[in-house]
Amino acid sequence: MLIASPILNLLVNSLIYSDFHKISLRGTHEFGRFDWILGGSSFLFGCALFLLGVNLCHTLLAHHQRHIRKSLFAFGLISTFYLIINLFTVSYGIFKFKVESFFLLGVSICMYISLNIIFMFWYWFIDYPSQVQKLHHPESIPEICFPHHSHHPNGWLPDLFSYLYFAVLTSNTLGPPEDHSPVGQSARVVVLLHSSLMLVVLVIFVSRAINTLT
Repeated sequence: MLIASPILNLLVNSLIYSDFHKISLRGTHEFGRFDWILGGSSFLFGCALFLLGVNLCHTLLAHHQRHIRKSLFAFGLISTFYLIINLFTVSYGIFKFKVESFFLLGVSICMYISLNIIFMFWYWFIDYPSQVQKLHHPESIPEICFPHHSHHPNGWLPDLFSYLYFAVLTSNTLGPPEDHSPVGQSARVVVLLHSSLMLVVLVIFVSRAINTLT
């Protein structure tokens, strides 16, 4: 699922620059130096993700347990930066190239899905080790407190759906779901970044798309 996030961003990136190219061919706007810098940085991030993806697959297939977490962290970090670059590129295109209407709505949906996937990964990456520690040491406090902890006194571990639920509800409400509490500092930082980026998607992308549908 983590690999699906940069694939979605690559799709968005290709759609964005193809639309920019059509606009520039019409002569209304021209590509400037900053536009090429944005395009070049997206290309470099894409190449880095490809190399990291090959390394990640090799690490998983070879069962190098000590390196899996480091490989996941590197791939997740570059994927997050790639997402932020794309968010900035679309925001820049809205104001310079006047991107609008159904195209922007489609881009917003892709970015919404990518955002949820990448932050579901980060919640799992940060929280799951603390949940395992709590399972063996009940007195320890995990990064994220789920309501299931009170219903399972003998121990409980969150599954994929638990983190997907947390990520989607955080996107939809710009804050953690009810009865879920990010206790650890790392979890709070991730929730803060998540809600801030989602605010960009809602305020700039979706509002622009709705305002220009007519």
